[in-house]
This record gives sequence, C-alpha cells and structure tokens, in this order.
Amino acid sequence: MSALVVLLGAVALIGVVLSWAGRFGGGSRGTGTSLRRGPSSHTTSRGRAKVGYAKRADADQQARRLMERDGVAMNVYRCSTCDKWHVGHGR
Repeated sequence: MSALVVLLGAVALIGVVLSWAGRFGGGSRGTGTSLRRGPSSHTTSRGRAKVGYAKRADADQQARRLMERDGVAMNVYRCSTCDKWHVGHGR
C-alpha cells in the first residue's frame, strides 16, 4: 500500500513539474522569460522587459552611458526575434 502511495505521489509531482515547465519555459512558450535564458529572451535576468532600439547608434550610446556609470563592459547586438538592437553585458 505504501509503495502505491509513493508511486502516485511521484506521478503527481512529475505532472506538476511538466505543467509548470509548459507555462514558464517549455517549447510552446513565446518570447519573454524562460527557464533557458538566451539572446532571444525579451526580459532581463531581473524579469524586466529589455529595451529595443531601432538604430544601432542609439544602442551604442546607451551602452557607453552604462559602461561609464557602472564600469562594466556592455555590448550591443541585433535581436534575431524582434530585429531591434539590445544592450547586454559584455562577454
């Protein structure tokens, strides 16, 4: 009887994890925060929306401001999802 309870608990836990992954990081998820963060994610590591710049020059200017303010290297990249320019931490 206890083995059946453990088995049902394990199945329920797997169901919850799969449901959660489908909502917050599964393959059906569109742009935005995901479990696998990457360049196409449209939120920062703190959950805020990334700023998209139409012109590279505007993104370069913001990257320079942030480097001067924080003393951290920043890079500019074109997003393959929204086709705008984003500023990110240098690598």
